[in-house]
Amino acid sequence: RTADLPLLVLVSMRTTAPDHSPDLAQALAPLYRLDGVRRLDLAGLDADDIAAYLLAQPGDLSPARARAWAAVLIAETGGNPFYLRELWWDITRSGGVPPLPIGGLTAPESVRLTIENRLAKLSTPHRQVIELAAVVGEEVDVVTVVEASDWGHDTTLEALDSAAAHGLLEPVRAPEGTPSTTMRFPHALAREAVLGLLSSARRAHGHARVAQVIEARFPDSDQHVEQLAYHFAAAHTLGFTGKAVGYLVGAADIASRGLAHGDAARSLEQAAGLSTSPRERDTLLLDASWSHVLGSDFARARALAAQVAVTGEPRQRVRAAIAYEAAAWRPGHPGRRSVELLSAGLSGIERSTNDPDYIRALASLGRALALTGATAEAGAAGERAIGLADALGDDQLLADTLQASLWYGQRPADVSETLERATRLTELAIRIGSLGQLGAPAYFRSWIAYLRGQRAEMDIAHTDMLRSVRATGQDFFVYMASCVDYARHFVAGRFEDAERVCGELLDLGGSFGTDDTEGSWGVQTFMVRRETGRLTVARSVISGREKPEDHWAPGLLALYTELGMHEPAGRLLHWILDEHLGRFERSAQWPGVLAFLTEAALELGDELALRNLRGRLLEYAGLNLVAGQFVAVFGSADRYLGATDSLLGAPTADRWFADALEMDRRMRSPVHEALTLAAQARHLARRQGTRDDVFALVEQARALAEPLGHVRVLRQLEAIAPVAVARPVPGPRVRNAGLTERETEVVRLLGGGLSNREIAARLVISENTAANHVRSILAKTGSENRTQAALYASAHGLLA
Repeated sequence: RTADLPLLVLVSMRTTAPDHSPDLAQALAPLYRLDGVRRLDLAGLDADDIAAYLLAQPGDLSPARARAWAAVLIAETGGNPFYLRELWWDITRSGGVPPLPIGGLTAPESVRLTIENRLAKLSTPHRQVIELAAVVGEEVDVVTVVEASDWGHDTTLEALDSAAAHGLLEPVRAPEGTPSTTMRFPHALAREAVLGLLSSARRAHGHARVAQVIEARFPDSDQHVEQLAYHFAAAHTLGFTGKAVGYLVGAADIASRGLAHGDAARSLEQAAGLSTSPRERDTLLLDASWSHVLGSDFARARALAAQVAVTGEPRQRVRAAIAYEAAAWRPGHPGRRSVELLSAGLSGIERSTNDPDYIRALASLGRALALTGATAEAGAAGERAIGLADALGDDQLLADTLQASLWYGQRPADVSETLERATRLTELAIRIGSLGQLGAPAYFRSWIAYLRGQRAEMDIAHTDMLRSVRATGQDFFVYMASCVDYARHFVAGRFEDAERVCGELLDLGGSFGTDDTEGSWGVQTFMVRRETGRLTVARSVISGREKPEDHWAPGLLALYTELGMHEPAGRLLHWILDEHLGRFERSAQWPGVLAFLTEAALELGDELALRNLRGRLLEYAGLNLVAGQFVAVFGSADRYLGATDSLLGAPTADRWFADALEMDRRMRSPVHEALTLAAQARHLARRQGTRDDVFALVEQARALAEPLGHVRVLRQLEAIAPVAVARPVPGPRVRNAGLTERETEVVRLLGGGLSNREIAARLVISENTAANHVRSILAKTGSENRTQAALYASAHGLLA
């Protein structure tokens, strides 16, 4: 009767127990026949919905952490909005967002009250059966509940049916033709709320009864070891400690075989916490530490190893020191603490030349010394360890010592020896089938191949890294392989792919605990955005008065340089050169720091700084510059030497540029080649080369840069020869920064040099509207002025 009225009646209802009822279904059924009725079935929130919800809440949650928390919360709440809201409030009520939990979350009071109200409607037998079901787990095996229940079979089954009617449990659909024998709690919080109402004594007795039933039903079955470990551990106060420790160790072994290293570590830690034997406890903690290393939770691995290194027996202490060092070098921690623990551990055992623990500790000590900068001592320790392992003929021991030796020297003079060891370890790992040993040498082979401009070798080594990843499931080597992948995309000019990998690296690094990788991600992202001309937005948050001590000073200097902030760049350049250079020279990031320092000195025309840096650049002559674990790749050091000698007036600039171009082309890197050609064109222009020669280099560089959207090079070329650069040439169209159709028309007219008034007349719009379009174009393309916007349009094929 209201079909013609502008009337909306909105009704919400739950389609699940206990709210859904036959009466409600009967009332709604006739409505579906009416034309004006629409039914919208709303599923629970998915992980993306939850992440968006979290980002909208107060706090400083990053998108990466929001996604990580969303994965936890969807498992706990099933996407139920009420549970989600209540749980998130409970998590953050003390202020801030805590680290991601390892286990389940505790149900907040509001959720517990909701569940308690439902339980209150049940009889005592039915309530106790549901409590027992909660003890069993989120998925409830009906047979186990029936056998473990204190009530008769009929009463127990009636109780499970009652739980389903009240929305506390739901049946799990079985394959067609098979009766279902499993139920589950609709949300992890629902189960947690039920458990929260049990006394500790009742819970322990429930776990003991369930464990005994499962053990009797499934003797000698690996499939149920994890369940048995969980239940016996929860019942250990009733005299089941021995069984709990045994099953926890068994569960850890199964998890390790399945490459679930984090699960294995947690089981071993729990077993250590229950063990009554100090020696067994320390052994279990050491095993847990190694599992954490494999699972890339290096901070936790170091904490456990350090504990055993203090409390363990002498043999355990030296093994703990080895484990600590293994968990320290991977995230690049300084080696000082490792040196202390290894030295103390070695002092407690006899230094026997046929003792594998002594040899491994010696090799680890060498790597730790290398990370403190004591490369000579590191090399001596490593050579001795390799020699002793060779003499024993123990392939696995030799592999361990060779792996440690790869870090003993990372300067150009060390490259040949490092490559020899990496190649030897690669062959050994393949021969003995220890693919876990393949990741480290593959990384070093990738690094050396990039240094030397051997692109094919770099790709082969990357493939070996992926083999190690598949064999071991170690996120650390996933991260390392992805860093190489980032570099491969970057040098090829696939900037969007490189930035995508940056995001993946940030997410993966966030799983490494307190050893996060946000600093590396920041540099990787900076490198992509400066090549694509998208750093302008940073100008609004950079004052030039930043304190170097509060930032990574070389990165801040690079930002000043790119933004044309000459005064703070000059001040910071000499702050580093005059007072802090030694600190940066000892780091793995040094080649990148050297590049940033040189770029700043060239931009400022600071001859004194360039003379200071030139000798350091000569160490890398004939090589590419790469910072850390492929955090940033800069191309040939010869390009930097050529630009330096050009500004200093040295006659060797032409030779350096020729060598740099040969390296760039060998690397098949249009990005590096375009940068070298631009630097060479600037050199010719400074030396008053012929106009045709300068323009020829500009044209070559532009032909490489335009298809890639390599805005940094195009801007450099504009400063050298603006007329040559401004002339549009056909090129492939690439992403247009989200410009609308009208904005694309406007940017074409900008490229033709038209004013706002002329654009307005041409498009029959107001001058104010034209100005608004221009402002939008500048914002979307990251351009500072109309000329840069026109250059962007040319680079992206928008002028054709």
